Amino acid sequence: IEPICLPNFGEQFPAGKMCWVSGWGATVEGGILNGDTSDTMNYAGVPLISNAICNHRDVYGGIITPSMLCAGFLKGGVDTCQGDSGGPLACEEMSIWKLVGTTSFGVGCAEKNKPGVYSRTTSFLGWI
Repeated sequence: IEPICLPNFGEQFPAGKMCWVSGWGATVEGGILNGDTSDTMNYAGVPLISNAICNHRDVYGGIITPSMLCAGFLKGGVDTCQGDSGGPLACEEMSIWKLVGTTSFGVGCAEKNKPGVYSRTTSFLGWI
């Protein structure tokens, strides 16, 4: 675990860019209800998804705002889960790791058409 850089004001990260999420949350949907969280920090690679695709009626149907971003696979299979909220969505840009987002919410874990939703760091740089 190391410090991470913040992105620059207005910095853009393209859809399809592979980034990384990490956390000690549940490894199966609903697992946190049974105390089933990880003893070790897990991580996974997830591609960024455009807000236009994430707002599609079959995905999140318009609830994704400009201060949010989505990452994951529309086919499902890889995602953050309960207990991972507040963790990083980190992307490498020219050998520098940047905190592109913070894990916020999702529907289930790793479900088809329900990628993870993250707070977009650049929307909150003035506050940070």
